[in-house]
Order: sequence, then C-alpha cells, then structure tokens
Amino acid sequence: MSYAALYSFFARAFHHPPDNDFLNLARELPELEPFLEQNLVEQYSWLFEFNVYPYASVFLDQSGMLNGDWAGFVTGVYEALGLELSLSAGLAAADHLSAELEALAVLCERSETQNEVEKQKAEHGQRVLLLEHLLPWLPSFSFAVSRIHEGFYSMLVRLCLDTVLEHATDLIEETPAPTFHFPEASEAFSYQQPGDFKKKAGEAREQLQKLITPAHSGLFLSREDITQLGRKLDLPVRFAERPFMLENLVTSAADADLLDELFAEWKNLFNKEIRNFNKLGKEQVPLSSFWLEWQARLFDSSNYLSELV
Repeated sequence: MSYAALYSFFARAFHHPPDNDFLNLARELPELEPFLEQNLVEQYSWLFEFNVYPYASVFLDQSGMLNGDWAGFVTGVYEALGLELSLSAGLAAADHLSAELEALAVLCERSETQNEVEKQKAEHGQRVLLLEHLLPWLPSFSFAVSRIHEGFYSMLVRLCLDTVLEHATDLIEETPAPTFHFPEASEAFSYQQPGDFKKKAGEAREQLQKLITPAHSGLFLSREDITQLGRKLDLPVRFAERPFMLENLVTSAADADLLDELFAEWKNLFNKEIRNFNKLGKEQVPLSSFWLEWQARLFDSSNYLSELV
C-alpha cells in the first residue's frame, strides 16, 4: 500500500470500533489476519476509551489533559495547510490520532501531483505533521498499548508506528536529524525532595500528578497499569480517573507498609520504557536523537522513585 492508503486505513482504525467494511480492509494486511476473530469492538472500547487515550495533548501537554493547548496547536497546522478533515467530526479534539493520520493521508495524495510547487508544499506539510505533531508522542502511545494488550490493536499500533518511522526517515534523508522539545512549562520541571507520602498528603499529591503526566514524567500510566501494580502487591485499586486511582493505590500501600515495594514495581515500568526508547533509537539511527528529551524525563522519574524506596 502507498503511504496515503496506509494512513487512511490507520485513521479509520483508530477512529471508531471496526465494522465489516474495515475488517475486509484489515484482511489485506497479513500481520492482522490472525487477530480478526477476536472481539475487536470490546478491545477498542477498553483500550482507547478507558485506558490509552489517542490524543496528542494527553501525552505532550503540560496539563496531561484532553483538549489541552496542544490541540489548538494542531488545529492551527490544519488551517495553515488548508486541510478539511472528514474524521474530525465527532472527535473530542483535533489532536486525535485519527485526525492526524487522515491529514497525512491527504497530504500524501497531494504530493502525487505533477505541479512541483504544490508537491513541495505537501511534502513540507508532511514533515511538519510527522516531526512536530505525530512522531513526538506515537512511540509512547504505542508502548502504552503494547504494555497492557496483546492482540489486534497492539499489532495495529506497531504497524502504524513502523509506517510513520519509515516515512519520516524518507523525508529527512537530506536534512539534519531532528530533535523534539516539549513546550515550555509554566513552572520548572522538577521533583521535590522525597517526603513522607502518607503524612504529607498535599506534597504527595503534587508529585503524583507529575509522575502520571507524560510531559513531566515521560511515561503514560493507564488505568490498567495502575490496576496491575495493585495486583502485584495484593492491594485494592478503586476504579476512577487515573490520578485518583494512583493516589488511592499509594495510600493503600502506605497503610500496608508496602510503599517501598510499590515504588520499586513502578520504577520497573519507567526502566522498561527507557529500554523501549533505547531499542527504538538503535533501530532508527537517523531519528535516534529525536526522543532524547523523553528519555531524560524517564531517567529523572526513575531516579526519583529510587530515592523514595
């Protein structure tokens, strides 16, 4: 398939649960064939509505919230490139993965023109979307899905990431290797000195908020990740929004005198993510410098958890 066709397929895949037309298209990709008999509607809902949210602002915005400032940045890019996206209707924000993939599909189609000026504009638009808006967060999103799920969608995100990486490498063949930088935060990124997480609830809540926000910590922690941390230590986990789930888990660990064990297990997640990015850099040498800031934040967070143990 061409990049345009692949991006159109992936955009549809992440936009809504699969229907029969989509499944017929999926059968054209042999990597997905073994998973087509699974309950994909249930998988889609569990993954993307309750666990790993496919919105750039969740990963890149300092608030870590849906529809953050980053969604506005992406909207501005669409407008500047003259893109009208059919899939954007019904989405909570313009930085949804499906919208960004559809935008790339449109730009790839435009680059097939014989008009050299229009072709250059389309290729420039592809670079902007890939290197400034999609590639910064897609690996973290992919790792978050694969960490909690094995099946159709874990394979789908890997194929999508592989396509984006291949396309990005093609586009930067004759340009310096890019590096992603998070937007400036309203306050300096730093963890406070470790305190007593049980007695100093206010301090603990602030640090936990940083640890659960990818733009601060480098790691997206899903509801399922938190649930699995609780299961490993036989601690109760109350279903709620992710920050409240995490705070409840830390409180339960403190009451059970298991904070050291919890922080050690949590640190393992950060270290696994560091290994994921290291592996990615070795496999994608032209882009190896791209995620240095992600890795730096993961190291800081891992070290902070070491200080808490």
